[in-house]
Amino acid sequence: MAKLKSPLDIYPFLPKNCEEYFQISKMAAAVQIAGRKIKVKEIKNTYLPDEIQNFDKLAEMLKPAIAEIEIGVGDKKVTVGGDDVMFRHTLSFYNKTPIAVDVWDTMGEKELLERISKIQDFQKFYVGTFLHLDMIAIRSVSGDPKVFGKCVQTVVKNSGLPIVLCTKSPAIMHEGLKASKGKNPLMYACDLSNCAEMTKLALEFDVPVVLSCPNDLEMLKVLSVAVQKTGITKIVLDPGTGAWGSSLKQTFQNFIKLRKAGIDGDQDLAFPIIALPIAQHGSKSESDNERECEKSLPANVAAGYKETIIAAALTVRYADLMIIHGLEAYELLPLVHVTDMIYTDPRTPSSVESKMYEIGTPDSTSPVLFTTNFALTYYTVESDLMSAGFNGYLLAVNTGGLGVEAAVAGGQLTAEVILRDFEKAGFDITKTSHKTLVLPGLAARLQSDIEKLMGVSTLIGPMDSGRLAKWLEENKLSEK
Repeated sequence: MAKLKSPLDIYPFLPKNCEEYFQISKMAAAVQIAGRKIKVKEIKNTYLPDEIQNFDKLAEMLKPAIAEIEIGVGDKKVTVGGDDVMFRHTLSFYNKTPIAVDVWDTMGEKELLERISKIQDFQKFYVGTFLHLDMIAIRSVSGDPKVFGKCVQTVVKNSGLPIVLCTKSPAIMHEGLKASKGKNPLMYACDLSNCAEMTKLALEFDVPVVLSCPNDLEMLKVLSVAVQKTGITKIVLDPGTGAWGSSLKQTFQNFIKLRKAGIDGDQDLAFPIIALPIAQHGSKSESDNERECEKSLPANVAAGYKETIIAAALTVRYADLMIIHGLEAYELLPLVHVTDMIYTDPRTPSSVESKMYEIGTPDSTSPVLFTTNFALTYYTVESDLMSAGFNGYLLAVNTGGLGVEAAVAGGQLTAEVILRDFEKAGFDITKTSHKTLVLPGLAARLQSDIEKLMGVSTLIGPMDSGRLAKWLEENKLSEK
């Protein structure tokens, strides 16, 4: 396993003016760099000329076990790879798996533009941010270099998303690279049959390339060694993606073997891995049980469900990039949520700023509520209230990112903590006309303590914030 970096190892190589630059102590900076809160490249310009050797040593020390590869340009570019561990609870996984959705060069222009628009416009609001699709994979179906080049031009012109050029024909790939020059696309794919031509193209256009050897890890390593000898270092590995059943089991095993080899220091396999759940479309069922289950669904729906299951499963097992076909909500929503969840730092609870939030247009007669600053809890409550046209005040109490029930049980949510955060927010409930605080149902046990400590009346709200709007209608606050 890769050795985790200690702040004590980092400290001696930091620049002399580190504290002045970051406005924190040198050791605090070392801690943040070890935890990747501060990136190494962000501190390069803080080194004086006579210190630059220290930066080079630090950069080498902090280089992740799995190489980081950039695809695309500008603010939409993605970075894949960069992990140091096999399990996210050991440290964290970095660089969330980008999802690429396919288009193909035999599509009519109108159909192509509509699909590009759907890919770009997809978004799902979740805990304070929007989840998006990340890339477009352009497949050569026509077999015609000119047709492929024109399709690539259309995508580049109408989308700022990074692209994957999908063809094993060097002639077709050349047209695609010319049409996307300067956009740093990913080439898919270089294999044993086209290695010489594809490596020349990767070097000529200075772009990352996928090495493909389905279900043959030994040959994939041989191919990696050969390609690296040409000077190519921007590599993504494709060990093949099985469609279902026993072939998917083999894929799982291959992904795990590749990642373990890279983490353990095999430099020829220490590269990001691409998954192709799109291979599910058009595949044949392997078992009678599988075929029986599919009878109740249209073929495209069954394939969509399978694609999503495979994509989600491989996200958990080290897929650093994936190409899918489905654009339906039932296909995309589980996948974007899984990628977001797996790449959330398990060491840092997801939280919002602890403060008083105004919802709607509240006044002195409006209800006053509180919840915790756990992001999922806060945004669920806020969404339920806003969708009901609520006007009032909602305090996000700092519980270190814990939900209401866990914080009450663990002592992070107490009457004293609630009073502290109301005072910090500068909000005096006694100045409202009703002088009443509405408690979450899961914090009911704090009612007596809050009334004694804060000198206000309280009401116990429902356990579920989805019932909160109706409850507030039925429990009008009276003036006092």
